[in-house]
Amino acid sequence: MSLLHDTLRATASALLTHHNDEMLALDSQVAVGVGYAALTCDGVPVYEADCFAIEEAWSVRDAERLAAAKPDHDWRIHLVALRDERHYRRGGDGRWLLYKRGYGLS
Repeated sequence: MSLLHDTLRATASALLTHHNDEMLALDSQVAVGVGYAALTCDGVPVYEADCFAIEEAWSVRDAERLAAAKPDHDWRIHLVALRDERHYRRGGDGRWLLYKRGYGLS
């Protein structure tokens, strides 16, 4: 499979899995294709995904490496797609917990 296919599959899995979406898996991509995906630190964007370069999108593991170096800050991942949006806050080593969910850009 192509990297693009794997990325889209991981993103769809992260956004469409309703039974276990309280935590964001480290292998998930910080990307949504069409929409907005970002990592913020204390409200300031540190990384924003480019929907045209999805092959280069960060994984949650990449975000975790950066956040682990500065654990005393407020780290968040925002995934805003066409029909779904989820916002996660870092809750400790490798734990990204859902704190807000919405209807996305629709």
